[in-house]
Amino acid sequence: MTADAPGAPGRRPRPQGILAAGLLGGLVDVLYASGLALVLGRPIISPWQGVASGWLGAAARDMGLASAALGLVTHFAIATAMAAAYALAATRLAVLTRRPLLAGSLYGLVLYGVMYGIVLPLRFPQRFPRWDGVQSVTDILAHVGVGLVIAVVLSRRRD
Repeated sequence: MTADAPGAPGRRPRPQGILAAGLLGGLVDVLYASGLALVLGRPIISPWQGVASGWLGAAARDMGLASAALGLVTHFAIATAMAAAYALAATRLAVLTRRPLLAGSLYGLVLYGVMYGIVLPLRFPQRFPRWDGVQSVTDILAHVGVGLVIAVVLSRRRD
């Protein structure tokens, strides 16, 4: 196996691959979170205003589309950082690109653990951590979907 073969350790990730993985992985979560908001009877922009509240505090809820746009930009930046972290790890662990379905599923579980075990409890300590049955299961599956998309995109050879 050569140094730049898809599963070879040391393969430098290409910025366009990281960006594509971040955008597509982020899109999976956008579809899930926006759909969940609608199912729960909330405005479709509410998840993205929630993300923007990290920057703006409670005022994000009163800022309409502007705060939702900030939340979406922030969301995709975070998803791209998650893709970059996976790509960086793949330069040391070839299995991440050789077995993208397994590795991506496991990465999605890690992403869920970080989000629901660290990030959300730090931002919303009164509401997290918690277990909400079916919704928590769908949250986990959505994060596994994000991890899978990131892993599959980054495992594809780009010459």
